[in-house]
Amino acid sequence: MKRIALIFIVIIIMISGFLFYINIPPDREDADLDERPSAIRSPVLIKDEIMFVSAKIVFNELGALTEWDEESNSYIATAGVFQIEVPLDEEDLIINNVKTKWQSPVIENNNVIYIPIKEFAHTIETFAQWDFQTRSLWLKVPSQFDPETGIDGNGPLLHVAYPPEGLFSYYGNKLFLFGTTQSYSNVDVTVNGEPVEILDSRTGNFLTMVDIPRGEEYPVIVNATGPSGETVVERRVIYPEWWDKMPRDPLTLHPSRLLPGENQVLKMGDKVQIAFQGSPGADAFFQIGNREDIYEMTERLYPAGPPGSGGIYTAEYVVKEADIPETGVTPPLDVTVTMQRGDEKLTRKLPGSLSFYAGNIYKMVRVKPENELKNSGWLYRVNDDQVNLLGTTLGGTGHPTSAIRYLVEGTDYKVTGRSGNFYRVDIDGFNTYLINSNVVTELALPGEPEASITEIGFNETEEKITIQLVSNSRYPFAINDGLRSLEFELFVVRKSESLVIPEHEESAVRLELADVDESRINILKLDIEVDYDMAGFYPYWNEQGLVVELIKPMDNSNPDNPLAGKTIIVDPGHGGNDTGATGPGALNEKDVVLAMSLYLEDYLTREGANVIMTRTEDVFVNLYDRPENIDDYNADLFISVHANAHAHNAPATDVRGIMILYNYTHNEKLADIMLDTMVEETDLPRFRTWRRNIAVIRHPHVPSVLVEAGYMMHPDDNWYILHPRGQKEIARAMMLGIKRFFSED
Repeated sequence: MKRIALIFIVIIIMISGFLFYINIPPDREDADLDERPSAIRSPVLIKDEIMFVSAKIVFNELGALTEWDEESNSYIATAGVFQIEVPLDEEDLIINNVKTKWQSPVIENNNVIYIPIKEFAHTIETFAQWDFQTRSLWLKVPSQFDPETGIDGNGPLLHVAYPPEGLFSYYGNKLFLFGTTQSYSNVDVTVNGEPVEILDSRTGNFLTMVDIPRGEEYPVIVNATGPSGETVVERRVIYPEWWDKMPRDPLTLHPSRLLPGENQVLKMGDKVQIAFQGSPGADAFFQIGNREDIYEMTERLYPAGPPGSGGIYTAEYVVKEADIPETGVTPPLDVTVTMQRGDEKLTRKLPGSLSFYAGNIYKMVRVKPENELKNSGWLYRVNDDQVNLLGTTLGGTGHPTSAIRYLVEGTDYKVTGRSGNFYRVDIDGFNTYLINSNVVTELALPGEPEASITEIGFNETEEKITIQLVSNSRYPFAINDGLRSLEFELFVVRKSESLVIPEHEESAVRLELADVDESRINILKLDIEVDYDMAGFYPYWNEQGLVVELIKPMDNSNPDNPLAGKTIIVDPGHGGNDTGATGPGALNEKDVVLAMSLYLEDYLTREGANVIMTRTEDVFVNLYDRPENIDDYNADLFISVHANAHAHNAPATDVRGIMILYNYTHNEKLADIMLDTMVEETDLPRFRTWRRNIAVIRHPHVPSVLVEAGYMMHPDDNWYILHPRGQKEIARAMMLGIKRFFSED
């Protein structure tokens, strides 16, 4: 402080969502507290250009209980589990039983204990900033920790962020409950009479686990008790039974548990599941269209279970030669099911009809450009040995599906039928797959010779190796990637008898193209091996066929400044109406990851990097549009910034820390470096790295990771995630991780 003779000193403590003003003349014993006159008898002191403020005023406004301990000659402030012990005339102080040191010792003047306000602010992890223009000192505690809840009364603030209001269906017997009470407050929180497991008094955030019985509406009562009284919040949760039984009398059909649930287009030999739930102990039949044939159904104890009186009626219909027209496709035929017991009879038309077509190929389609696929661009495998009557299934078949891989733009598929809005495709001779009809365009049915690979081209530069597979069609393929190898499975294609595999003595590349085995017709395996750790790979179609680019390692030619000139895309997750993970009060994942990302942008820019942001404000950006900048800007690295959320029934109190997601083997090194660096540079613990097929890190030719910077619902994590100081630490750690990645060989 340059000037000692101040006319007024203004201390502004921003805490719990409101402003507290103290206007104190340096030589008087009265003050204005929130514009209300108050005699405090404790003027601000200036000693050696350091500002000292009454400890009692500050601690009381932080909601702490204060006392003088004669034995230790210390001033003690307690806010819940957070405690500061300030010994008089000593530089050491004790925070939660851990000693720390201030540069300036606490002083006593006229029986008032004074603390160095800027050092105190740093100790409790707030921010202190001197404003020369207004002659004010600002102590900032993030107001988002104490949200407005609309609760009336004199008790402490209490906000339950999760579970939400209303009757909440929770699919597990271990419910995690997360909320907020007043920060820096002496408040106790219980849930159904039990103390919460974790409560951080700095933020007021708390987290605990609650056992939920199955099949009944269960009340969850949260109490916050403090010096000002008690506040109560109630939530109601139900852990539903997995199976709702139907009444025996009268005969009843479940309104939605009916298969097929959508229209089906089938070929000769296809199988279709006919099933419904109804009253147990009846006879059941089905009929297709107006045909005279009536087929019996079997009652089962549960879907796909053994026969028994469970009210689940199933049958499997196999398409016969008599169903197939001479040409084209038949009109849709209704499927009608009937239940009968004695004289009582109930008939209903199923929501899905059946059509039959001539031949083996229904349509030929090509995958649309990648920017049109969005979240519908998946290839799904049908698990036709299982039946799911409890919920909806893709195409209304009743068979569960598994997402296998994302579709590649320009790939052609032979369609063997239709289920609702999905095309059925058979690419390996063993399984049935589904693709959404909205992500493909229809082609003319093939009249050309059998698909084959006729030539393999090769080109090498300093940056990459390019392999061209010349063919007369765009067949489906799958990739198994390694650090120095790629294994392609090429479906519905043969290699030409005249094909010669090129040799490349000048390059240590091995190519091998062979049949998978004799039982899998028209499936080839292409093995590629190189003598370097790939920085990425890129498969795509051109007019000649499939192209595979193998990206060589980057040249780290600037070890003193490895980020200089690098183009880095920073992607703050979520935004706009996509809030992301639930946070305390009104602050959610979208807010904090934007703050972290902007800090990261600043750190990277200072290091000489060119930073591209996918968003710089609270706006919605489609998940599948975010990585499009990779090619537009010739990016060197892509990083998506997120904060984690616990899954249903997770042991939330025991799960926390930093997690890094990656999508390909060559990005595992980047993920490891990011995790190691962030753990070293912050107080957040290590959780894990995890290989996942995530949309934003799906581009294999650019190093890409997704950072989960701790858990939004865990108080030990969200202190760092929510607090500007912690956000800066996390951002700096991410920058250092990126810098380390570019500096390593």
